Amino acid sequence: MEPLPKRRGPGRPRRVDLRLVLNALFYLTRTGCQGRLLPRDFPYWATVCYYFDRWTAGTGERLNDALREQLRVQVG
Repeated sequence: MEPLPKRRGPGRPRRVDLRLVLNALFYLTRTGCQGRLLPRDFPYWATVCYYFDRWTAGTGERLNDALREQLRVQVG
């Protein structure tokens, strides 16, 4: 399995392990619990929410653009 990418460029080093953030998101999806009720084994809930928002920003627009383009090709 490939490791998660390292931070590029200047700035502070990352203090949170992205693998734990990803595992927390999997946990939330699997159990359906609220973000604020994450067990203490995972990073702080606000950190998990921050990375989720950052990783999913623009996904809805890109998906809509791809579907619109596919529909227009089908219609002609």
